[in-house]
Amino acid sequence: MWNAEAGKWEVSRKDGAGVREGECLLYRDDGTLYARSHFVAGLQDGPFFLYHRNGDVAREGRYVAGRVDGTVTAYASEAQDGERLRSCCVPPGAARLCERYREGEFLLEVFYDRQGRAILSDGRLCPTRPEGLPELAHFDESRGGWTQRSRELDRFWDERGTLTEENERGRDGARVIRRFDAGGALREEAAYAGDDRLDGPFWRRFPAEAPSPFADARICQERGAYAGGQPVGTWTFLDADGQVVRTVDRGMAFRDDAEAQADVDVHAHSGAVSPVLNGAGAPADHDWPALARSLAAEGRVREALVAAARGAAAARDRAVFERLRDAHVVPLSAEREAQWGEALSQATDTTVSSVLDALVSGADAASCLRALASVLPGFQPAATEIIEASLLLAPERRMTHLTRALLRFQGGDLAGALADAEVVAAESAEAGASLRSYGEIVFRAFDDWPWNEAEVFSPDPELEGVSLEPGHDVDEIRHVIGVYATRLERARAAMRGLIGGAAAPPWLPPDLSGLLPSGPIDLRHETVECEPEPDPEGQPPEGPVEAGAPETIEIDERVMTDGAGVPTLLAAAHADWSALSWLCWAVGLGGVALPEGEGTRAEMAAAMKMFVRRTWRLKDRLVSGSLVSRSQGVPGFSWQGVDIDELPRHLAEVAGAEYVAVRSMFIWLASADAVSPFQDDIRDA
Repeated sequence: MWNAEAGKWEVSRKDGAGVREGECLLYRDDGTLYARSHFVAGLQDGPFFLYHRNGDVAREGRYVAGRVDGTVTAYASEAQDGERLRSCCVPPGAARLCERYREGEFLLEVFYDRQGRAILSDGRLCPTRPEGLPELAHFDESRGGWTQRSRELDRFWDERGTLTEENERGRDGARVIRRFDAGGALREEAAYAGDDRLDGPFWRRFPAEAPSPFADARICQERGAYAGGQPVGTWTFLDADGQVVRTVDRGMAFRDDAEAQADVDVHAHSGAVSPVLNGAGAPADHDWPALARSLAAEGRVREALVAAARGAAAARDRAVFERLRDAHVVPLSAEREAQWGEALSQATDTTVSSVLDALVSGADAASCLRALASVLPGFQPAATEIIEASLLLAPERRMTHLTRALLRFQGGDLAGALADAEVVAAESAEAGASLRSYGEIVFRAFDDWPWNEAEVFSPDPELEGVSLEPGHDVDEIRHVIGVYATRLERARAAMRGLIGGAAAPPWLPPDLSGLLPSGPIDLRHETVECEPEPDPEGQPPEGPVEAGAPETIEIDERVMTDGAGVPTLLAAAHADWSALSWLCWAVGLGGVALPEGEGTRAEMAAAMKMFVRRTWRLKDRLVSGSLVSRSQGVPGFSWQGVDIDELPRHLAEVAGAEYVAVRSMFIWLASADAVSPFQDDIRDA
C-alpha cells in the first residue's frame, strides 16, 4: 500500500481494524528497501533499521511502546545517493552519529570520524574524556566543558573533569544552583524562583582564590535567605571552621514595583505605605531615631536605615545613622564598598528596592543615599533630607552637589541650586555650566511673547491667496482662554505650595484670575464618540471599521500636579502660556486678555504654518536626531537662544511640548468641528 505520510510503499501485517501488528517494511519508488521495523498493537516496538540505497544500514535503534529508547546510530554512506546523517549541521569528516534517548527523551549526541574518534561541530577532535565522568556526560562546546542534562538535574564539569556547577530543577521553574571551586568543593548554594530571582536559602563560602569581600578577614562564609531577589531575615557570617563571627537582621523585602500592590507575602513590605519614603513622613516630635528603632523592630530594616539617615541630617550628627547601620550591616572591604557605590551612580536601571538592598548589604552609604534621593518617584520631600544625609557622610564629594542641585530645582530653590552648580563646576566645568543653563531656561520669566518678540512673517508664495479665519465664535474662544487660565492658576498654586514663603519669585506664572470672572473653568476629561469621515469618493474607510461605526477621541484638559516638581509644573505652564499668548494674538488682541468681539490676524495662516513645521522639526530632532531633517534640507531654528540641535534631550522635550501646545491651539482655532485643543487626535497628530 502507498503510505502518503512517509512517501513510501509499505508492506505490513494489520489486524481487522487496520492496526499494524508485526513486521513493517517501507520501500522507495525504485523498489529498494528503505526501512524495517516492528509494531505491537499499533505502536512501534523493537529494533528498527533504515537503509542506504545500496543496502547498507543507514540508521539503527530501538523503540519501546512507541518511544525511542537507548542508542540510535546513524552511518554515513560513501555513495552519492546515500541517506544523510541528518538534515543539517553535520561536522566535516563525520562518519557516524550516536544519539542517546530515554523513553523518548533526547539526552545527547556525539559525532565520530572514520577512525571512531569523537569530533566537535567544526570537525576538530573532541578533548579526551576524563575518567570518572558519568556515562551520559558529553562535551558542551558552548561551555568549554562536559555536561550531563536531565529533567531533574543538570551537571557541568570543566575540560579536566572537575565539577563546576549543578542545576537542580523544582516546581514552577524554581531551581537550586550549586557552584564548586577549582578543587571541586561546594562554594555556593542558592535557591531561585521561576522568574530567575534569588528566592530561598543561600549559602556561600569564599575560597582562597576568591577572597572574602568583607572588612573582617575572619569571615569566610555567609548564610541567609532571599525573597524576591532581596536579602532578608537573619544572616550569619562564619569563619573557615564554621564558627559564628557575626549575625545581623536584614529585615523583610521592600517592593517598589507593581507586584507590591498585590503582594500578600508577610515577608515583603510595599513601599506604597512607607512612612519615610512616601511623603514627608516625619513624626510629630521629629524623633527620627525612635521611628528608626520602631521600624527595625517591625523587621522594616531598610526603611529604618532611611529614617536614621533623615534623623542624622536633621540633627547634623552622622552618629544617629551610623549606630543603626553598625547594628544591621556587616562592613565590606573599602574597595568593595566603594566599587558597589560607584556602580550605583553609573547604573541606569536603579530602583528604590535595589538601592535599599545595596544599603543593607554594605555598599558605600553616602553613594546609596545619593542614589536613593535620585530614584524616589515624583517629587518627594524625603529626597532633600536624604541627599543632605549623603553630604553629611561624605562632605568632600562635590558631585553629590549635582544631585542636590537637581533636587533643589524640583523644590523651586533656584538660588540654592545655582550655588550647588558652582561647587560642581570646581569638579566638572561642563556639568556646572549645564546646571546653570538648565536653571536659566526652565526658570525663565513669563514674558509677553509673541508681542515683544513678534515673528516677522515675510510673504510666502505657498500662502498666496490663503485667508485663514477662526472657526469658533467669541464665546468659544473666551471659554478656551479660561481653560488655559485655569490650568495656569492650578500650576501656580501647586508651585506656591512647594516653594512656600510670601514673595512670589519672578519665574512664577502670572496671576490670571482676571481672565476668570466667573471663577475657574471645569476642566474636561471625557471620551467623545464621533462618526468617521468617508474618503473623497464617499466610500467607508478601509479596514475593520464599518461605515457609520463610531470612533472616539479623548479630551483631557486636566493639569497633573500631584507628585510633580517645580520644573515639570513650569514646563506645563510655559506650554499653556505660549498657547494662550498666541491664541490672544491670533484673534487680534495686544496682550493676554478676554476678547470682546470677533477678530483675527492677516498673518494667522503664516503663524500656523510656522508652528506646524517647527513642531515636526522638533519631533524629528527627538526621534531621529535630526537625520531626516538634514537629509531633506529642512533647517533648524533657535529656542530660548539655543539651536534646537544643540539642546540636551530633556530640554528639547520641553521645547517640543511648547510647540505641540501652540500647534494644537491653532488646529483647534481653525477647525470649526474641533472641541478642545486638548483632544488627543489634535495633540497627537
